[in-house]
Amino acid sequence: MTKSFRIGRIFGIDIELDYTWFIVFFLVAVLLSTDLFADRLPGLPLGVRWLVATFTTVLFFASVLIHELAHSLVAKRQGLGISGITLFIFGGVSKMTDEPKSAGAEFKIAIAGPLMSGVLAMFFLFLAFALRPFPGGQVFGTVFSWLGFMNGILAVFNLLPGFPLDGGRVLRAGLWQSLADLTEATRIAATFGQVLGILMIVGGIFFFLLTMNAGGLWIALIGWFLTQMAQSSYQQVVLRQALSGVPVTGAMTREIQSVPADITLDQVVYDYVMRYNHPAFPVLDNGQLLGLLCLADIRGVPRQQWASVIARQVVLPVSEANTITPHTDAWNALARMTTENCGRLLVVEAGELLGIISRTDIMRLMHMRMQLGV
Repeated sequence: MTKSFRIGRIFGIDIELDYTWFIVFFLVAVLLSTDLFADRLPGLPLGVRWLVATFTTVLFFASVLIHELAHSLVAKRQGLGISGITLFIFGGVSKMTDEPKSAGAEFKIAIAGPLMSGVLAMFFLFLAFALRPFPGGQVFGTVFSWLGFMNGILAVFNLLPGFPLDGGRVLRAGLWQSLADLTEATRIAATFGQVLGILMIVGGIFFFLLTMNAGGLWIALIGWFLTQMAQSSYQQVVLRQALSGVPVTGAMTREIQSVPADITLDQVVYDYVMRYNHPAFPVLDNGQLLGLLCLADIRGVPRQQWASVIARQVVLPVSEANTITPHTDAWNALARMTTENCGRLLVVEAGELLGIISRTDIMRLMHMRMQLGV
């Protein structure tokens, strides 16, 4: 089950909210209302203070979204695919489907976010100064001053030289230009990211023990997240480099176990899923391919109906979502499986089923290539 849901589309880019985003949204609104605004705007009624805090929190996360949109729009101009932007507990992330094609493109994409946050910081600070003489100026001045300060912090923090932060990506761009080796540049930049994360963990815990301020624990948590992301981002680049350009025909299974279209879901589960331990099966009707039946499709039918519902009634029809051509590279196949949340894809050419490829097939290919050093 996905942890995020789509709330809209901007410039052709899907915008999603992860469920963890609501946690941090609530925490920021509470801290603003009970701490900052309680101190600086003591005359405001409690209800009004909460409304102002909620409004400010919305603008803050709109700023985070604009930061990520800057990355995404520059990436699209550089010819890269963007599958969407997700806001979550640690901020936001632009989901690029490809690596930048050059060090120059990497630099432009990386620097776009901090530059946009810097512009937003100056814009909000200007509003804070310009609106103070007008009615309600103290309220607007407090709101926009905080937003200006936080966008400045966002810009500076993201420029720290630790991958996958924007500053780490700028560092990787410089290393890539110098070494002419994306994998090695990523390894070095990711090492900086892990060191930075460890320093944040240690510093955050020390700050908490010294002051008993919960902000220290938040810094430590961000440091832990940065450490994990640095490691996984490097592994992803290594995986992409190993699989890009390798067609799925080098990994797919040609001996296909298919499911007849007219058997019940009970039979599918007990005679196929349990027997062969596969998460998905092609469904054939007298030799004609109907589509791919995944576990998620079966789980969508109430258990008591499995004895009466047949495979053809729930199979996902053949489409771009569950098929791939034999000339597509293995990395794209793996990315597609992750996007479609189904562990197998049908390899089809001119309507003919040639084979089926799974995550296990790709991992086996990856392991073999690494052992051979190719």
